[in-house]
Amino acid sequence: MQKNSKHKSGRREVKINSLLFLLTPLSLLLGEIRPYDVSSDLSSDTASYDGKVLVLKGNVTLDHDLGKMESQVATLKKGGPSLEFATILLQNDVSIFFENQGKLFSDQAFLDFQTLTGTFSSNDYPIIYKGEKLDLFCSKIDLALSRSGPNFEISSLIAQEEVHIDYKKDFHVDCDKALYENDTLTAIGNDFCYCTHLDDTTTSKKITMDLKTNLLTLESPSGKLSSFFFPDDPDRSCQFASRLLLWDHQHDLLTLKGGVVIHDPLLGTLIGEDTFSLQQRKHFGKRTIQSIETKGKTVLSSNDSETLTSYGTLKIDRDELLLTCTSPSDKQLIYEKEDLLLFADSARIEYSFQGLELKPHTIYLDGNVQIFSHNLNRPLRKGIADHIIHNPTSKQTKLLADAGNHVLFWDDEKRLSLSAPEILINHEGEEEIVRGIGTVRFIFTEEEGKRIETLRSPK
Repeated sequence: MQKNSKHKSGRREVKINSLLFLLTPLSLLLGEIRPYDVSSDLSSDTASYDGKVLVLKGNVTLDHDLGKMESQVATLKKGGPSLEFATILLQNDVSIFFENQGKLFSDQAFLDFQTLTGTFSSNDYPIIYKGEKLDLFCSKIDLALSRSGPNFEISSLIAQEEVHIDYKKDFHVDCDKALYENDTLTAIGNDFCYCTHLDDTTTSKKITMDLKTNLLTLESPSGKLSSFFFPDDPDRSCQFASRLLLWDHQHDLLTLKGGVVIHDPLLGTLIGEDTFSLQQRKHFGKRTIQSIETKGKTVLSSNDSETLTSYGTLKIDRDELLLTCTSPSDKQLIYEKEDLLLFADSARIEYSFQGLELKPHTIYLDGNVQIFSHNLNRPLRKGIADHIIHNPTSKQTKLLADAGNHVLFWDDEKRLSLSAPEILINHEGEEEIVRGIGTVRFIFTEEEGKRIETLRSPK
């Protein structure tokens, strides 16, 4: 074949040198048979047509109701009477620019407009799909098409084999399969999906990306997040796991649900069965955890073997170095330290740095405070107060009562009964000194005696 081309309205019009096509330009030929759903705006270096199959070779360009297509070879086959070209096979350097749905590059593409399906494949390099919010790389894509007015569009897509997804620039996902449908992309791994976000890394069984809300849902995730206090130190990163993770990228909010475990090398370990909310923010180009808020039963175990159990809400604020905790009306929080067991309605722990270590500076317990010794090898001690202020550094503890009330304290070993507006407990070496402040009584009233006698640990 020989070609004779001329430019018309910025497009190249191809003539085919054969007995039949000598007087018939390709554009006129296509005008006569008018391929259904295929624009007559075509160009290529050479073309041949036998009445059933149209083959275009060399710099092929095809404007279609699905979008603009480019390749080095295109084979178009006729269909039924109402569908002149039922299939399109594109080969070598394939590019398709979809209407409002991004663009796709592959080695080969096959489109069937009778079954409304398409298959894309590549041998030596990955298929690349570039959308508005994500880029996708893989070895094979199957898609389903639908009609939207006069145009075609992608209704669903399945990407397979070494799938990699770049989402919102900062998220990178590797998986075995990805499914797209209804503005949602789901990544699935045979074992796990792998996701990185800046310095954060996670593995999970499945990752669902809502492209409308920018919400990522990870099933059975585990991994590490930037350090709560030292985001520049990878050795101090937070380790976490849960049954579900909702990652709201737009609001920098991570919500962990069910079987939650978070370990921070400085703070300790948080364990809960309900919901943890982690608020992130930018910090010198990184995303750091600004606060952690939990609901339901949560256990915080410090590196000093102290434990706080909350049944209501617990919040840790990074900037304030502050933990606050409130309990529901039917379940008090529990604070355990060495041989001491405390119950209260609310708690506040102020932290400070001692060198590179994070330590509780002052611990406040408020509301219906109950005190119990927590060592079965020692005689029982117990008490009742409205407030406790404990300084772990100085090992000083204040038991306080509201106006009109008294702190009650009983030491079984010393047979000590103490009733006072305030009781101060100091440790001097191995010795513990208990002192009442204000109007002090060493004998309980009948009512106080009953309260102490009936006081039992609810744990």
